[in-house]
Amino acid sequence: MSKLQYPMLFSPIKIRDRTLKNRIMSAPNMTFQTVDGRPTEYYIGYLEHKARGGAAIVNLGEVPVCDGGRHTPFAVMAEDNLPLFGEMSAAIREHGALASVELTHGGMRANPRYNTVPLVGPVDCVTETGVPIRGMTERDMDAVAQAHVDAAMFWLRAGFEAVHVHAGHTWLFPQFLSPIINTRGDEYGGSLENRMRFPLMVLRRMREALGDRMIITLRQSGSERREGGFTTADVVEFLDIAQEYIDMVEITTEKMELAMPMTYMPRGLNVGFADEIKQSGRIKIPVFVIGAILDPDQAEDIISSGKADGVSMSRALIADPYFPIKARTGRSDEIVPCLRCMNCTDFDNRDRHFACSVNPLAGREARLGFNDAVPKAKTRKNVLVIGGGPAGLKAAHTAWLRGHKVTLAEKSHALGGLLNITDADSLKLDLRRFRDYLLRQLAASDVEVMLGTCADADLVRRLAPDHVIVAAGSEPIVPTFLKGFERARPATDIYFRPDCVAGERVAIIGGGFVGIEAGLHLCNLGKKATVLEIKDTCAEDAGMMYRIGAMIKAGELGLEIITSARCLEVTEKGVLYDKNNERRFAGADSVFYAIGMRRDDRLYFDLAGSAEFVDEIGDCRKVARVTEAIHSAHFAAMDIGAM
Repeated sequence: MSKLQYPMLFSPIKIRDRTLKNRIMSAPNMTFQTVDGRPTEYYIGYLEHKARGGAAIVNLGEVPVCDGGRHTPFAVMAEDNLPLFGEMSAAIREHGALASVELTHGGMRANPRYNTVPLVGPVDCVTETGVPIRGMTERDMDAVAQAHVDAAMFWLRAGFEAVHVHAGHTWLFPQFLSPIINTRGDEYGGSLENRMRFPLMVLRRMREALGDRMIITLRQSGSERREGGFTTADVVEFLDIAQEYIDMVEITTEKMELAMPMTYMPRGLNVGFADEIKQSGRIKIPVFVIGAILDPDQAEDIISSGKADGVSMSRALIADPYFPIKARTGRSDEIVPCLRCMNCTDFDNRDRHFACSVNPLAGREARLGFNDAVPKAKTRKNVLVIGGGPAGLKAAHTAWLRGHKVTLAEKSHALGGLLNITDADSLKLDLRRFRDYLLRQLAASDVEVMLGTCADADLVRRLAPDHVIVAAGSEPIVPTFLKGFERARPATDIYFRPDCVAGERVAIIGGGFVGIEAGLHLCNLGKKATVLEIKDTCAEDAGMMYRIGAMIKAGELGLEIITSARCLEVTEKGVLYDKNNERRFAGADSVFYAIGMRRDDRLYFDLAGSAEFVDEIGDCRKVARVTEAIHSAHFAAMDIGAM
C-alpha cells in the first residue's frame, strides 16, 4: 500500500524504453533566455531547477526547426552551440529527469521578422496581419520533414533523450488538420485522411531516422474549438495512426488565447479532450494533458479518474519548481501558488528579464542560488517590518527564514493588505490562494505579529530594531479635479465595503486593470457595470496576454468599456463625460474611481535614521503589481545581515 498522499501522480510509467519516475512533465515555455541563439547560464540553471524540483520530464521549449518556420527568436542549432546545449541536457539528466526539446514550425503563423525566406502554409492566403503565405508544394513538405529529422539528430547529439513535436496552438501541423484552413484540392487536403497525411509523413520520417535512439512525443490540440474545425474524434483518428511513430501525446488546445489560460479562465480546460481520447480505447500510448493544472489534488484526480495518464505543467512549475518534491513529501501547503497573471510568458515582456510574480528566483537560479532553501544570514539581526500586506508578509517570512528575530506591525486588525479584496472578489481565486499561502507561511513561523499597531518613532525606540523595513502600502488617488468627485468612492470600497454598491448600475472612472477587474467582478455578481477610460485603449498597465484574457471575459460577462471618455462630472444619476467632442452620459446608481494609487512613503521618511538600516518595499516604494511587492520584499530581507 502506498504511503504517498498522491499515489497515482507519483507512480512510475514506462515510455518506450524509459521509465518516468512520476507523471509530471515540465512543459515547454517561451522564456527567451538565449543570446544570439545560445543558451545563457540563467536558462541552464532554470531548467536544472525543474529537474531537481522533481519533474520527470523537463522540456527546452520553442525551437524552430528551420528558416521559414520561426515565430520566436530562440535557440540556434549550430555546431558551436552543441557544448552549451550538452551542458543543458546534462543538467536535466543528472537529477533523474528526461531531457526533452520542443520542435516547432509556425507555418502561416511564423513571424516574418525572424525569417529570411517567404512563409508557407497549407494554402495560398494572406494572414490577418497582411503577411502573404505560399501554399506548400510536395518539395516544401519534404524539406520541412527533413528539417524535423535534422533537428532531432542535432538534439540527440546534444544529449537530449526526447523530442516534443508541436502540433498545437495553430502551428503548421494543425493548420493541415484544419478543414477550415486546409482547403487544398490534392491528396493533402479535403478528407481527414488527406489532411493528416503530411503530419504523419513527418512523424514517420523522424521515427525511421531515429529508430530507438530517441523518444518522440507530440503536443496535440484536442480540438480546433471552432465550428467546422477538426474535432476530438478527428484527433483520435490521427493519433490512432500516429502512435506507430510517437511514444506519448500531450493534449493541449488550439486557440492561442486559451493556450495559456489566465486567471479568469477555467482550470484543466483540456482535460475533457484527454478523457474523450482515453475513453475511445484506441490510443495505447500514454496521454498527458496540459492547461491550468495548478495543484497536486487536481493532478491526482485527473490521473486516478483515468482522464489522462499524466499531467504537464508550465506556470505552476515556474511559480514553484519544487512543486513535485513538496507534493510527494506531504508539504503541499508549502507549494507557492501560481497567479495565472501571465507575467512570465507575456509577449510584452520579451525585452526584459524573465520574471515570475511569486517566485523571485525564477530564471535567476544561476546567480542567486540553486535550491529553494533560503540561506542563513551571517549575523542575526533584530528586524521590524511595518505593514502586513503582501510585501510585508513576504519580507517578514524571508527574514525569519534567514534566522533573524522578526516583529511585524500592522495598523489594522488583519493581515493581507490589499490582497484581502480577494475575500469579496468573485473571480480572483488564484490571488486568494496566494494570499492564503502567505498567511500560512507566516503563521508557521516565529514572527511576532502586532495587529492594531500604528508604527511610529516611539515603537522603533521601544523595540530597538537593527533593521526596519517599511511596507506601508499606497492609497487611492482621489479625482479632486472632477466636479462632484465627492459622490464617488474608491474602487477598493467595492470589495471592502460592498454595501456601498447601491443599485444595479455601476460606473467606474478609470480603465486600467484595477478598473477593468472591478467591473468584471461586478458583472459576475449580476450588476450592469460601465468602465470609462480617458485613453483610447483600456488596461494598458496589464500585459498583452492578460489583457486579451480580460477582454474575452468582459465580452462573456457583458462589461461595457468606453474608451476616449473624458469624465466631466459625477452626478446623483451617473457620470457626464466627453467623447469625440460630444457630451454623453453614463447612467449609474453608484460611481467608483480607479485612476491610480499613490505610494504612502511618509512613514519611511519619518523613520529614516531611526535604525542602522531602514528600507522601503512594496507600494510605498513604487506603486506596482504583486510582482514588484514580492520581489522587493524578498531581496530586502535577503540583504539583512548579509555582511
